[in-house]
Amino acid sequence: MAVNEIVNEPALKKALNVSSSTRDQAIALLDLVSTSDPTQLQISKQQKLLVAYLAQLRGLHRDAHVGARETKAQTAEMRQEVDKLHLQLQNLYYEQRHLQGEITACESYE
Repeated sequence: MAVNEIVNEPALKKALNVSSSTRDQAIALLDLVSTSDPTQLQISKQQKLLVAYLAQLRGLHRDAHVGARETKAQTAEMRQEVDKLHLQLQNLYYEQRHLQGEITACESYE
């Protein structure tokens, strides 16, 4: 199964496409340099394309990193809310047991 079939999120698909293009460009540049007598102009053009792809990848990585931080912060906030609600529930259970004990004591009073 290909990676493009597994990944559904548009931002990740874009990152995969840019990554693939960057890899292809790097391979093309290496092939150009390994051939005999490449001109400096050809190499320069290929390098500029490679640098442009790398800059695009850095931007996508930065966006993904910021998104992960935001998601982490939201998760922490929600976890705190769940912990607070769980503590309130535990307090209610404790109070319920205490009141049931008091009711039992009152009912058994002679």
